Amino acid sequence: MRISGDEYSDGGLTLNDMIYVSKQLEAAGVDFIHVSGGNTIKRGSSMPAPGTSPAPHAHASEEIRRHLHIPVSTVARINEPWIAEELIANGKTDICMIGRPNLCDSEFANKAFAGKTDDIRPCIGCGRCLTGIMFGKPIACTVNPSVQSDAVAPADEKKKVLVIGGGPAGMEAAYIARMRGHDVTLCEKEEQTGGLLRLAAVPIGKQELCKVVKFMTRRLMNAGVTVRTGCEVTPEMLASEFADYEVICTSGARPKEIEAYKCFKQTMTADDILSGKGFPGKKVVILGGGSVGCETADYLAPLVDDRFPANRDVTVIEMTDALMTGEGGPAKSQLTLRLMRKGVKLLLKSTVTKVDETTITYEQGGVQHVIDDADTLVFAVGYTPAPVAFENAHVLGDCDKVGNLKDSIAAAYAFAKDL
Repeated sequence: MRISGDEYSDGGLTLNDMIYVSKQLEAAGVDFIHVSGGNTIKRGSSMPAPGTSPAPHAHASEEIRRHLHIPVSTVARINEPWIAEELIANGKTDICMIGRPNLCDSEFANKAFAGKTDDIRPCIGCGRCLTGIMFGKPIACTVNPSVQSDAVAPADEKKKVLVIGGGPAGMEAAYIARMRGHDVTLCEKEEQTGGLLRLAAVPIGKQELCKVVKFMTRRLMNAGVTVRTGCEVTPEMLASEFADYEVICTSGARPKEIEAYKCFKQTMTADDILSGKGFPGKKVVILGGGSVGCETADYLAPLVDDRFPANRDVTVIEMTDALMTGEGGPAKSQLTLRLMRKGVKLLLKSTVTKVDETTITYEQGGVQHVIDDADTLVFAVGYTPAPVAFENAHVLGDCDKVGNLKDSIAAAYAFAKDL
C-alpha cells in the first residue's frame, strides 16, 4: 500500500498518524508499505519541484520502518544511484521507488548495476511528464524525446553532417544523426558546449540542468561526434572545408532589449546578470514576469526578507495578470512562494510607459506611478531567434522558433531521426 507518511499541511495527516496507520495495515496483512508524502492540494509536496533536496520523504519512511516488520520504501527525487544506495545503507528505507528518472532513462537500473552512472540520462524533475497528462496530452519528457517516438533507425544513405551550435538542440541533433550512421561534426563558437542552458542552470533550484549539459556533451564524445569548440563557422568555411556537408544550424536566440528604455542610467539583460557580465545595484527593477524574469529576481533577492541594510530591493513589472504564464506545476508554485517570502515586489497588470535617465514610470489600474530611486533596469522580455547567415541550412531550435528546453530537444530529435 502507498501512503503519505506526512501531509506537511495544517490539519493534514501527520507522521505520528501514519505510524499508527502503518501498524494497523501490517496487522491486517499488508506486506509492503510505500511511503510517499504531501498531498495533491499543497503543490510541490507530493511531486517535488526541481531543486528539491533528494528523497524529501525519507525521514518519514525511516521512522515508520522503525515500528514495522515488513519492508518500507521511500520515493521522490531519487535521481542518482548513489542517493538510493546511501538511503538503503543508512537505514532510511528498504527499497527506493524511482518514478520520473526511469521515464527519463528506462535503463536507469541497468546502467547503475553496470557502474555506468555517467551514462544515465538525467531527470531534472521539471514535471512536464505529468503536467501534460493532466491536460490530456501524451506522456512526454523534456530530456528524453524518444518517449513519444519510434526508435532511431540506421540511415539508408550515410552523409557528412555539420551542426552549427552546441546548445541542447545542436547536441541532440548531432547525437541522433551520428546514431543513424552519419559522419557528424559539431562546431560551437564558445569554448564550451551548452549554450543558453548554462545560464538557465544558474538561478536557484535550476542546478540540475548542469547534469544535462554534462550528459549530452559526454554522449557526443562517446558516440564519435567531432566537437570543435571555440570555432565560429563562416561562409568561407562552408564553401571550402564543409562544401559537401549537410548543414544544420542551431545558433540559438538572443535576449530582447527595449531600445527606448536603454536611456536609463544602468540597463542590462537577465542573461548579463546570470552570466556574470552585468553587475546590478541594490535597487533593481526587472521588466518582465516570465520564467526568466522571476528566476532572476529570485537569484538577486535576499534569501531572507529581514530588512538587512545590504539586501537588494527587487521589483518585477509584468503586463499580464499572472507570473510565468504558460508554466505550471510545482516549480512555478515554489518559485512564486519564494519571491513572496523574500519580499520581491510583484507588480502585475502594470505597463511601463516612460523611462528616462533616472526614473521609471508605469501604469497600474489607470494610475501612473514613478520609481525614482532605482539604480538598475533589467530586461527579461523574451528572446528573438539569432540571425542565420547560412543559405540552404536546416534551422532548428531557438534560432527557428524560440521555445523551452523540451521544444528545442524534441525538434532536433524529430528532424535528425529522419535525416
